[in-house]
Amino acid sequence: MHRSFPQPLPRVSATCRLLCALLSTAATTGWALDKQGSAHGGAVGGEERNFNLSGAAMLGVSLFNPSYAARPDNTGLALLRYGAHFDVDLLGRLLSIPLDVSFFSDSTRRGALVFAPTEFDFIGGLTSTFGVGPGDLEVGARVEHDRPVDMGTFTQTYVDARARYLYSFARLFPSLADALWQGDVSGWVTLGGFLFNPTYAARPDNTGLALLRYSLHAEVSTFDDLFSLGLDATMFTDRTSDVVLRPSELDFTVDLIFHKGPFEVHLAYERDMPVDHPGTVQQFVYLLGVWSFDVRGLASTALTHKQSVPSP
Repeated sequence: MHRSFPQPLPRVSATCRLLCALLSTAATTGWALDKQGSAHGGAVGGEERNFNLSGAAMLGVSLFNPSYAARPDNTGLALLRYGAHFDVDLLGRLLSIPLDVSFFSDSTRRGALVFAPTEFDFIGGLTSTFGVGPGDLEVGARVEHDRPVDMGTFTQTYVDARARYLYSFARLFPSLADALWQGDVSGWVTLGGFLFNPTYAARPDNTGLALLRYSLHAEVSTFDDLFSLGLDATMFTDRTSDVVLRPSELDFTVDLIFHKGPFEVHLAYERDMPVDHPGTVQQFVYLLGVWSFDVRGLASTALTHKQSVPSP
C-alpha cells in the first residue's frame, strides 16, 4: 500500500511511514504499516475519567533507503521525518481524540532542500478504551489525508474504523515482570475496515484499494522498560480482488527501543511486500528520536507502551 511513514497501515507516504515507524511503536512508495498508533500507546489499564493532554514529538532519519518513497505518488526517497502525536482525553481513556501530523523530506533533492518537507500527512479520530476480560478493548474511527508539499497533485484520503485488543502478560502473571527484571510482554491485535477509501492502495505498488487491515504488535521490555524489542506485522486486503478477505500486502517491522524518562530512541527495519502476486517491495532502516509529554503526569511508560510509533 502506498504511504502512510509513525504508525500503522494503506499507503500514505513513504516518508510518513518512516516517521511513524520511527515513532512507534514507517520503500518505492507506499506505506502499508500502521501510521495510526494505538491511543495512549496501547497501555493496558487506567481508570482516569478526567481531561488530559499527552503525546510526543519526534524526529527520524533514514539510514538505509533503497526504495521508500517521499511523496504519496511514490516519487523520491524518504530521508527525514518530522512528526507529533497528541491524545486529547475528554473523559480519560473512555473518550479520546488522537491526532497525528507528519512531514517527510526527499534525499534525492539537492542541497538544503533535502531538509524541506515533501509530504504532509494528517490523521484525526475518536477512540474509546475500556476493560474487557484480562485486557482492554479500544474501538474508534479515524480519517487520514496525505498530500504532497513541493510538487505533484496526487493525494490519499480514507476513513476507517477498527477494534484493537490490548494485552499485558505481566498484568496477568506478576512473576513475569520479575523474570524480565521489571519488564513485560505486551501488545495488541487489530481488525479494521476502510469505510471510505477512494485512493488508499492495497499494495506497495499502489494497485488496488485497501478494504481490511489485520495487524499484530508484540513487544518485550526489560530492565524496568529501559530496553525493548518490538515486532509489528500488518496485512491489508484489496476490495477490487476476487477474494476480498485474502491479504494483498504484508508489512513487517523489527524495532529496537531504548527508553529513559520522557525520551526514546528507535532503530528499526521495515519491509513492505505484496502477498498475492509478485511486485514492488519497499524496505528501509531508520533511526527515530522521541520526546513524550503528559500535562497531568499520568504517563510513565515508554511511548511504545502508551501508543506505538506509527509506521510511515
